[in-house]
Amino acid sequence: MVRSRFTPPCGFDIATTTVESPRGLASIAYWGYRAVAHPDGSFFLHETYYDDREGILGIAREPARPCGDTTGDVEKELELMREGLAEPPLRYTDYDASVGAPTGGDGAPSGTQGRA
Repeated sequence: MVRSRFTPPCGFDIATTTVESPRGLASIAYWGYRAVAHPDGSFFLHETYYDDREGILGIAREPARPCGDTTGDVEKELELMREGLAEPPLRYTDYDASVGAPTGGDGAPSGTQGRA
């Protein structure tokens, strides 16, 4: 999967993510899209945030929407989203404690969070 060096996108607000790090925004080194299974069984693409070792720090709480200043920008976003579909899906409940108890990332038990 292609991961982009983290540059906060337009409208980015760390408070709308599940990233919980004392370093906050500084802890995010990369980002990409991943399919995320929601508790009701539906799948959505979410922005996913990685540390400098490509460990998953968290996801955006809301599903991603392709956007940009031009249709070309939207096409690029759609391509990044397609690339994210090639990665194993994540579970929303692994990243949002208000929905369920976190297990540790890619569905691994706590303390063994997988690397992307």
